Amino acid sequence: MSQITSKLTGVSRTMAATLKTRAEEQERPDCLYQDPLAVQWHKQLPLDDDMEASYNLVSGLYQTSFSTRSYIHDQITSGHIANHPHPVVVELGAGLSTRFHRIGQNVKCWLDLDLPDVTNLRRQLDSETEQHQFISASIMDFDWMNSIPDVGSENILFLAEGLLMYIEPNQLQQLVKQMRSHFPGATWVMDVMGNSCKLLLNQRAAKIGAPLKWFVKNEQDLATMGLQVVNTWPLYKLYLERFPWQWQLPLKFLTQFPYFRNFYLIVETKL
Repeated sequence: MSQITSKLTGVSRTMAATLKTRAEEQERPDCLYQDPLAVQWHKQLPLDDDMEASYNLVSGLYQTSFSTRSYIHDQITSGHIANHPHPVVVELGAGLSTRFHRIGQNVKCWLDLDLPDVTNLRRQLDSETEQHQFISASIMDFDWMNSIPDVGSENILFLAEGLLMYIEPNQLQQLVKQMRSHFPGATWVMDVMGNSCKLLLNQRAAKIGAPLKWFVKNEQDLATMGLQVVNTWPLYKLYLERFPWQWQLPLKFLTQFPYFRNFYLIVETKL
């Protein structure tokens, strides 16, 4: 199994770190899911030195946070597939997601959308089929919306895992407007970072070339953008027993307060 040399920069560079969190998940005695494909891909695409150093600063917290995030997205997606006759899943900014291979076998169509360099990398690792297709485009190039299968919008689930915080607020509002126009009634599940992330994470994110640009006070900020909020999962109130022991008590205490409860949210919305 040969390693792949990647020259990705900016936000796209972060996907190797989230891939590593999933690869490490199945080594845990309390693992939430198995992801052998992530293990294989991580061996072929290890982190570069700078990303490895950043990952190791808070590796236990990072791994637990983002493997839990993946699991919640899995659960929501599995529910959508089971409860719709013609389910279509679209991962926006898919990176090296292996979600289709974990839970997508019963989907009508699954589309992984990302920038051309990322999609080209995926093609070195993954195979495109009629059921599982790749869209090579920027999320802000709205022509990608014409590639979505013609099914009732209620059958469509959009996932934006670890993506929207890197988009300028005015661009994000344009995206919401276009998606509401094209897919009224579709479900959109996303991660959002609270204002408390600005001080704690922005400097580190900028250092690896992926500055954070969009933050919310709470999930009601999404309602003001025209989205209907259906469910919210505060990430740091979930599976606390899985976090490194030194984080468990502080997280339990701090997330009682809105400022910290809203640090990182997974939100299910309707367009």
